[in-house]
Amino acid sequence: MMRNAVCQARWESKAVEGVKTVRDTALPSMRQNKQAESTDRQTVQPLVQVSRGAQNAQTQADKTPWLSEAEEAKLDTMRDAQSEIRGVLDTVLRQFSAPIRYAFAYGSGVYKQSGYGASKPMVDLIFGVSHPDHWHALNIAQHRNHYSFMGTLGANAVSFVQDRMGAGVYYNPFIEINGVVVKYGVVSMSTLSSDLLNWDSLYLAGRMHKPTLTLRRDPLMRISKQVNLTHAVRAALLMLPKTFTTEELFMCIASLSFTGDIRMRIGGENPRKVQNIVEAQLPLFKSRYTSIIEGLPNLEYIGQNLLQQNMAPQERASMLRKMPNNFYDRLLKQGRKAGIRLPPGFGAERVNTERLVEVDNIGQIATKAVESIVAWPALTQSLKGVLSSGLTKSVSYMRAKNNKYRNN
Repeated sequence: MMRNAVCQARWESKAVEGVKTVRDTALPSMRQNKQAESTDRQTVQPLVQVSRGAQNAQTQADKTPWLSEAEEAKLDTMRDAQSEIRGVLDTVLRQFSAPIRYAFAYGSGVYKQSGYGASKPMVDLIFGVSHPDHWHALNIAQHRNHYSFMGTLGANAVSFVQDRMGAGVYYNPFIEINGVVVKYGVVSMSTLSSDLLNWDSLYLAGRMHKPTLTLRRDPLMRISKQVNLTHAVRAALLMLPKTFTTEELFMCIASLSFTGDIRMRIGGENPRKVQNIVEAQLPLFKSRYTSIIEGLPNLEYIGQNLLQQNMAPQERASMLRKMPNNFYDRLLKQGRKAGIRLPPGFGAERVNTERLVEVDNIGQIATKAVESIVAWPALTQSLKGVLSSGLTKSVSYMRAKNNKYRNN
């Protein structure tokens, strides 16, 4: 199990102080079976408050609060690099005739990570599409060489493997387009949106907790992404004490998708990956999360890089009830395993959440809940790589992942 050292060191802190009621704007729930009973835990989007006093020059409006001058300069450099990379990847996307509704790039091929050399890693892409079977049919006709033997079986077989195995993503790795080596994953828009809102697998939702580069925009994704980031902050708050640094917060957030991932156990990922990501991309994390932090009334900046959360059990419980059903259900299960008396039934939600947040080891329980969400989809998605990529490419991919950090 990969646990963030920062979170682990502070699990023992106990909730002691009070906060005001959370003032969030509720988003429409995507829950199917539990909607009537769980209205108290609908997905909530935070109000991102924009200071009315900040009506100065455009340059001031573009600045991110709580960044030092050095970080502002670094962020400007990163954004310039983003624009350049976006231009290159736009030419890659134009090589696909099949319609791509939403697309983003992520990983070390787009954003520098500490501890790595100057070698150019493969660029990771995600394509959100409306109808995967139709999309694969068009793409196989245009780019048969992108697919393993699965392409011979046809689009229906590819779509079946995509939807029924792993986290609902079908990857084609080591594809060179216009001189750029990419690994592109195809996912249905409904699967992607549901993971962002409900944390079904945290496979893509977790990747989107870190900085990503949007290449094709979609209105639904804009809302879903904001909800997902808010979920991430709230989950991290369960693992952190009253006072902590912004870097500690981002370390907790960045570690969520690696918790329970089998690759961290067998050496398929750099054990320092979370630290490397946050260290190199700290200005991007601040830019990404500052508005969410300022929009949550139970969390505030008390210094340049220092945050404080209100920790009254009733208000922490209220925050917990805004988390996705899947996370809440896993938390209940782990809480009962830890010996906490948690009665069944939706009418017991208020009591159960208050009991959970009052225990000293709520951080450990929350981490185990996240682990239980991540573990199985991450394992089966990795195994699916043998089908979608073929054995040769799968072995090459794992070798490249290991060599990337062992040689640097």
